Formats: sequence, structure tokens, C-alpha cells
Amino acid sequence: MASKRQRPKGAGTLYRREPKGPWIARWYDHNGRRRETSTRTTDKAAAERILAKRVADAAIRRDGVIDAAQDRYIEESRKALAEHFAEHDDYLRVHINRKTGFPATPEHRSHRQKHLKTVADALEWSKLEDLDRSKLEAWLAGQDTVSMSARTRNTYALSWCAFGNWCVDTGRLVANPFTRLGRANERADRRRHRRALAVDELRRLIDAARRRPLAEYGRPPVKVPQKEGEPKKRASWTYEAVTPENIAKCEAKARERLKEKPELVAQLEALGRHRALTYKALVLTGLRLNELRSLTVGVVDVDGHEPTAALAPENEKARRGADIPLRADLAADLAQHLADRLQDAQRDAIRERQPVPARLSADTPLLAVSSDVLRVLDLDLVAAGLAERVRGKDRKGKPSWKIDKRDERGRTFDMHAFRTTFNSLLAAAGVPLTTRRILMRHAAESVTDEHYADAKLIDLRGALDRLPALPLDGKPERQAQSATGTDDATAASGVREMSPRLFPRQLQRESARFNAQAVGEASAPAALCGSRNSLSVQEQSDAKQRGARRGRKAGDGIRTHDVQLGKLAFYH
Repeated sequence: MASKRQRPKGAGTLYRREPKGPWIARWYDHNGRRRETSTRTTDKAAAERILAKRVADAAIRRDGVIDAAQDRYIEESRKALAEHFAEHDDYLRVHINRKTGFPATPEHRSHRQKHLKTVADALEWSKLEDLDRSKLEAWLAGQDTVSMSARTRNTYALSWCAFGNWCVDTGRLVANPFTRLGRANERADRRRHRRALAVDELRRLIDAARRRPLAEYGRPPVKVPQKEGEPKKRASWTYEAVTPENIAKCEAKARERLKEKPELVAQLEALGRHRALTYKALVLTGLRLNELRSLTVGVVDVDGHEPTAALAPENEKARRGADIPLRADLAADLAQHLADRLQDAQRDAIRERQPVPARLSADTPLLAVSSDVLRVLDLDLVAAGLAERVRGKDRKGKPSWKIDKRDERGRTFDMHAFRTTFNSLLAAAGVPLTTRRILMRHAAESVTDEHYADAKLIDLRGALDRLPALPLDGKPERQAQSATGTDDATAASGVREMSPRLFPRQLQRESARFNAQAVGEASAPAALCGSRNSLSVQEQSDAKQRGARRGRKAGDGIRTHDVQLGKLAFYH
């Protein structure tokens, strides 16, 4: 039976859970809550001194002698940094972001924990008092030598800034030590430059994706060169890659090999159409890969007058949700794809003697995208002639095959580059930036124009050709324009150009005078000049000279140039 000693109220209590165990101290803190902790000693006198210290601290905090907030800072500084990391992760798991309206995703939390633990282990930080901005800046600067990009370094800095703000908000730190942490220049240190595909390249990619699954069964084997003395093994030979030069031959060879397996041929052809449709959907909608994965049959309308796909907020990166417009040909392809899948489901149900479905379930994925879609894309790029399979080394330094997707400028193509292609094709077609931003679902136009526009697809040379001709041979500009065929129709017909500085009534009179001269009616100007408010030729010349000396003032574009604040002049 545990021994227990009763003490007066406010003096605390000492007791043991075991006869020879340490003494347990129980007392009330400054907030009136009962606290209990082990003294970690079997000496009763020492335990009484520890309890008295706890009771005295609670009393002086209750009377305001010691600031409770400052005391909390001291208490939190004694905790291990790993405990703060765990509590920060719990906060991100339940905290609702005020911009998105959703808590942090598991992937986001995993990245935050990785950034915090990596830096803490490298700098040997164990408590909050060890946090130092200068040491973190030095560590980030040193990562540039180990091939860490500027964007990755900035994500590490952002993670620590967010952690410091959380410590301040929860009363663990007085101030965030990383508030003025510098940022690396991401524009000057971009490690991955994405490019957009031109129309002919897209067509080649879609055609190769449709044909490659079947052509894979017709690839011939080739030997891999080995060093002398190495034992023969499976790695000494491989299959030849499917390329634009051999895809037709491989496809014919595959049909010959599989002529007794028509079902397998049909499955491979259906797989090819599915991959081609996936690429077409990405490039005609601007959807991200995971956003396309989230679309189901129930949220897509492919038979309506205006086909659309409803993207739920929880499946979008910005957590806003959107209605994605579908082009008519894409909607028709998706409808045919769903019809083929329904037939396959009905055929499987009949074979397995199960109820035959009348339609696909609403939660059925619209396009089932496999987990190895990146590897498949690389092989499709090789089959389309947009990439090359080369011999290289893996991360362990062993020989392996790699896909070189870089173009002449060192830019590469991946799944997210379909989004770049979508915006670049829209820009090349003359779609306004505001419309492109809405279709891309960006919050700022600068993101659309800076990160998702490939100038290679835009006719910059044609834009330069629209500038006026500037001859250096001494000929008048109008003659040079006529010689190059860029003169406007009005000048070519000999009609005088109206001066934009003429007032409305003057412009009317001058237009009538020029028209009368063109048709030979010389009496029309005289009739019009007899108007009550008409100006003489000399007065018009004087008005033009005054306007040229003064420049444009208030009243330009109306009848009178002398309209000022509180001043109005009339012609009589």
C-alpha cells in the first residue's frame, strides 16, 4: 500500500506509488490546476525541498511576482527540438489553411518534417535556444556546392520560417529568428527548364503512344557491349528501343507473332488508345496529372451542349474548384472511351455470371492513369523521335539505360510540360492573357505568362514584320510603304488622311471638302464654309500652330481647346 502524507491545503502532498520507489510531489499551480511529478529521489528531505520549491514558485506566479508567459518560454526551451517538430506536425494535420480552407496534405507535412530534421541534424540543434539564423544561412549557402537548386534551398528556408512563426504564435519563442532570412534567386538558378511541344510534335507523340504497346512485342534483341573478362549475364543483351524508324517494322513483327492471340492484340491496341487519349486530355485541358486522376465518370458531362468536367476543390492544387471546359472532339473521344469500357465491363460480367451493369459507376475513374506513367512517357517520347535512349549510370554508379529528353537549348519535357504546352498553344493562337489565366486557373497573370509560356511556339518573327518600314535610301516613307506593299488602302486610293487634331465640326467640314474634291464638286466646300460657326483657313492654320506650340491640353478632342478650370471661351 502506497504511503501518503497529508499536508495543509496549499502546501502540496508527497506520496509513493511503491514502498521503495521515488517520492511523488502533488501541488496546485498558479492557475489552480493540480500538478503532479516525480521528484526522482527516495530521500524524503530532498523530496520535501523540491515540493516546497514547486509550491513557492506557484505562489509568486499567482501573485504576479514572476511573469507566467516568461516562465512558459523557459519551460518550452527545455524541451527537445524533436518534441516541437512532432507537435508542429500535429498542428499542420488539423489546422485549416485560411487561403485554401483545407489542412495540409500528408505530402506537404512530410516535406516540412524532412526540411526541419535535416537541418537540425546537420547543425546539431537540439533545443529552441540553439536556433540561429546565421548558421542556417551558412548551411543553405553551402548546399549550392552539392547541387541543391535555389528553389530547393528556398523551400528549406520557408519551412524554418513557418516553424518559427508557429513557435511565436504558440508562446514558445518571443520572436522568430528567421524573419529576415534571405532567399536565393530562383530565376538565375533554374535546374529544370520545361519546354512546350509544337503541333507536329504533339501529333507524333500521340501517334507513337497509340502504336507502341503493340510494337513492343516486335522489338529485335541487341547485344550490349561489355568489358573484356566480364562473365556473360542477362545484362549483356537487351531489346532494341522503339523509334520512328523501326516502329512500323516492330508493329508488323508483333502482329505476326501474336496472330494466334487476337484478344491480346485487341488489349494492346486499347492500351495504346488509352495512353494517347490521356496525353490529348492533358494538352487540351491544362489539368495537372493528379487532377486528371481525380476525375470520375460522375463529374464529367460529355454528352451535353457544352461538355465540362467538374474539378472538386479538394482535388485541385489551389483548393478552389473549377469547371473545366472540354472541346467537342475531346468530349467525343471520352464518350467513345467510356462506351468501350462499359462493353468490356458487361462482357466480363457475362463471363463471370454476374449482374450486367447498365452504366459505369459514378465513382469510376474517367482515365485510369498508372503509377509508372512517367516511365511510359519517356518511352513514348523515344518512339516519337523527341528523346533518345542513351547508355549511362544509375545513382549507385552502375551502367544503365537513360532517356535523354533535352532539346537543343537543354530544356526537357515531363508530365507537367503538357500544361506549358496548353498555355503556349493558346498564346500562339492569339488568346488574351486574361482568358489564358482563367483556363490555367492561376491567381496571377504573371505566373501564366512567366512560367508557362514557351516563346518558341509564338510567332515572334511575324510580330516584328508588323512594325513600320524605316528606309535608309532617302525615299519618302509613303513611297517606301507603297513599294513594300504595306501602305494602307486609304493612302493607296489617294484620299487625304484626316488630322486627328481637328475638332468635330472642322472634321465634318474637311471631310465634305475632300469628298467634293474627289468627285469634282467644287461648290460643296463654299456652301459648307458659309456656316455660322465656320473658321477661315487662316484661323485654322493659327489654331494648329498654337496647338503645336502648347501641346495637347485639357479639351483636346472637343470643339474648343480653351476649356480650362473655371474658364470657357466661345467662338462667335
